[in-house]
Amino acid sequence: MRYGKGEAREWARATLRGYMTILYTPFAPDGTIDEAGLRHNVDRTLALPGVGGLSVNSLHQEFFTLTDAERRRLVEVVLDQVAGRAPVVVGCSDPSPVRVVEFARQATAMGADLVMVWPPYYGPRNPAGVRAFYEYVAERIEIGFLAYSTTLAELGYYLTPDQVAALLPLRNLCGVQDSTLNFASYAAMMERVGAEIAVSTSLEEYFLFGRLAFPERAPDFLIGSSRPVLCQDAAHPHCGRFIAAALAGDYVEAARHVRVIAGIAEKIQSRFFARGFHHVGLFKAIAGLLGMQTGAGARPPIVPPDPAELRECAAVLVEAGLLDRMPET
Repeated sequence: MRYGKGEAREWARATLRGYMTILYTPFAPDGTIDEAGLRHNVDRTLALPGVGGLSVNSLHQEFFTLTDAERRRLVEVVLDQVAGRAPVVVGCSDPSPVRVVEFARQATAMGADLVMVWPPYYGPRNPAGVRAFYEYVAERIEIGFLAYSTTLAELGYYLTPDQVAALLPLRNLCGVQDSTLNFASYAAMMERVGAEIAVSTSLEEYFLFGRLAFPERAPDFLIGSSRPVLCQDAAHPHCGRFIAAALAGDYVEAARHVRVIAGIAEKIQSRFFARGFHHVGLFKAIAGLLGMQTGAGARPPIVPPDPAELRECAAVLVEAGLLDRMPET
């Protein structure tokens, strides 16, 4: 690690900048991970405008469909391909704290910079039990970690600002990803813990709000972001221009780019968030249209997109100039 156990908070704030962007996992026809395709996706994602690092083993990467051996190998391949070019946050989430510790130690040994740890996503959960879960993990790992707070139904547990505040004595807790999709909840998290740990988000509108409302607390990075993959390209660097303007304090210009990004995202992505879930099969297919390797599609239980649904999104990308023409059916 590039910091001591008690230094993760300072390191994260000083080092992470721009988008910590998600990856997609390509599968070969025989169902195994397409490692060459994965390496392609690492390089292509890092080259996208505004991307400052990677967030590995997120929902988008279908970590919950992978075996333990596949999760380890995926992290190993990604870190090998990154080769120190950018920070990498590795998702180590699991309902079992024992397995979280195992995944986090493996990620540390492979060279990860931080890990992401969700609340347990299955089984009986309450604030006391979730706090004990995080305490168990934090005591047994050296690497800094981020918690995850969301109201999306697919996780089924909301880590509230008060619950995150109760975790502040864990010195290797360095941040929280707030994906509540609610400005009041995001503000409450920033007010409650933002002076001590980084309160980050994946969405530009919340990032901009944080810079305006909490200029001394808002971090310089977004985490778990998919819009740099789905809503821009090199010729139309909407996300790159947004983050450059926001970090330079040009909030009028940043807001102009938010309107463009959010306009695209609403038609291909945000409408599903509003219904409480990530349509990973559709998002992965869209990424494939934009140059990512997606292989044989998604694994069950993720369903492929309806053809009409995908064509509707492709039309949005054509209108935005991100695709030259409609894909052949």
